Amino acid sequence: MLTVSQLEALYQVKTPVLTAYVRTDPVEAERLGGSTAASPAWGREESGAISKTLPAPEQKVFLKQVERAREFLKKREAHEKSVVIVAGAKTWEAIPLQLDVQPGIHWGKPALAQLIGLASEHRKYGLVVANNKGARFFDYWAGEILEREQRKGFAIDTSRWKRKESGHAMELGHRIGSAVGKSRGSQRDALAKRMENQFARLARETAQEAAKICAKEDLAALFLIGSERVTKPMEANLPKNLETPVMLIDQDLAGVTLDELEKHIEPKIAEWEHKHESEIVRMATSQERGTIAGFDETLAQLQKGKIRAVVVARGANPELQQCVKCGWADRSADPVCSQCGGTRRRVRLWEVLPEIARKQGAEIDVVSNEAAGGLKAAEGMAGWLRQPKRTAAKSMAARGGR
Repeated sequence: MLTVSQLEALYQVKTPVLTAYVRTDPVEAERLGGSTAASPAWGREESGAISKTLPAPEQKVFLKQVERAREFLKKREAHEKSVVIVAGAKTWEAIPLQLDVQPGIHWGKPALAQLIGLASEHRKYGLVVANNKGARFFDYWAGEILEREQRKGFAIDTSRWKRKESGHAMELGHRIGSAVGKSRGSQRDALAKRMENQFARLARETAQEAAKICAKEDLAALFLIGSERVTKPMEANLPKNLETPVMLIDQDLAGVTLDELEKHIEPKIAEWEHKHESEIVRMATSQERGTIAGFDETLAQLQKGKIRAVVVARGANPELQQCVKCGWADRSADPVCSQCGGTRRRVRLWEVLPEIARKQGAEIDVVSNEAAGGLKAAEGMAGWLRQPKRTAAKSMAARGGR
């Protein structure tokens, strides 16, 4: 499963590195006419073409990393659709994906645009599955569920209490009269109070862990799954300023397998995505202050750093011209860059959009189906402008001059 921290770490690796996007599903690879990942011929044609462009000393370094990747692919048993390899003198990262990738080999800086594009198209969700005995934490991304380790220490063990209550009942059985009922009632009240306190602790600690995950990961939403008796107190204990949307699913799924959990949760996530995408498109194209719509203007303002978030229709990938000197990209056919006069090369939107957004600190949201249709008038792209910072004078005025 791809994580934000993985992407950021890859940007920091020492260059040059090999970046390889590989389809590991042999049936799919053969259908598309390429060599399979386990084939000795994997990457020969592409690596040969790249090698010819490199000076002799660098050729050896490059071909060594290609051979390293080839040996890795040949020896392993694949359980995913694709794998992305980033390999260098001091770097080795293999990221398995249950998604199709566009195969390719790159050398130099980490070629992560395709990975960022996949991360933008497939939102990541946090799942907390709870019952009266504990809570388990999961990540869900691109049809894959992985359990986190934070579940440890959250279980409520009532077995000792039950034995204690049973012992009290046996002891009280030797007593007679109203004292028996009174004592037994007080013991049950004490047990109920202990259970109530443990539920409160569970809700509080689970909410704290969930909030930590939301702060660390770029989650589209957090799903609390279980009876409302358990999930409502958890929701109440989440920080009031939590930016991640929270959804409650009133189903007891604590004892199901991962496959069963996925089967139950996927329709709920699809329903949430449908509503979420429709809403963000409606807001982005509302022509209200702070929004911008239209492909060319949105792309231009994004590159100027004036957009904080951009929404793109899935499948929108027009051809652009990008300056090889300053990186400016647009749909103009002019062979000369309008910004610096440099020469330009042909690219597709998704070859450059992830890097532009990362450079400018902007988020990308990809929408599909009816929501994508709502972007048709805007040629597939819209966004939200950054709010200008208030000047010191305005800030002073807002505070009454103090």
